[in-house]
Amino acid sequence: MGPLSPALSLALGLLAAAASPAGADECPSPAWIPFGSHCYAFLQEALKKMESIDDARDICKGNASGADIISINNEEENAFILETFKNNWQGPDYVSLGMYFDSDNNTFQWYDKSQVKFTNWIEEEANQELLNTCVSMQTKSGIWKKMSCEDLPLTGILCKKASAYEKEYLPDHTTLTSTLVITFTVVVTIAAALLWFLYKRNISRSSRALCTMHPSTAQVPYSDETVLVDAEENEYIA
Repeated sequence: MGPLSPALSLALGLLAAAASPAGADECPSPAWIPFGSHCYAFLQEALKKMESIDDARDICKGNASGADIISINNEEENAFILETFKNNWQGPDYVSLGMYFDSDNNTFQWYDKSQVKFTNWIEEEANQELLNTCVSMQTKSGIWKKMSCEDLPLTGILCKKASAYEKEYLPDHTTLTSTLVITFTVVVTIAAALLWFLYKRNISRSSRALCTMHPSTAQVPYSDETVLVDAEENEYIA
């Protein structure tokens, strides 16, 4: 197979970039740890100023643009948080999550507006619903516990933000759409390249077929009689 066309190479590069995870250089500072397309930090500064979940959110936002108190959207992310507390962060037994019970909709919501796609409740509290309820995570097991928002542990705050790459190129609300567009572009480019190859091959075959069907006409040598007849015809015409 020959080298890829520039358009195909560009499309494949865009697809690879969309799938690549966040790197350390895409996070605000070394205090932030990358995972997937986000960066995470456990902050224990200015703790005396944290008296409520709103104070905690303000500290996250003040440390990095676009940051907010943690939301956890899948099992892999929950496992990452648990493992990072074991290996990197020296935190309390429980840490506050950015989840609250919305009495208007009778559902739990994330403060950062992301969809609730995953939960990890303690079994006996799976069906418990309370007004003014927030959520904490046990840092040694990764399980979630419902508790009053006034009793949330605020000895440290876990913050999360989209990586610089995602903020610049793949905003949260268009990540899926952009990935689909890039994938479609790659498919269309590959299909176009294949059709062009088949077209060129058919043109080549057609040219060879025409040469076979219409060979060059051989020159028939003139005989003496033919020359004499031609001369007489020319004389008659003159």
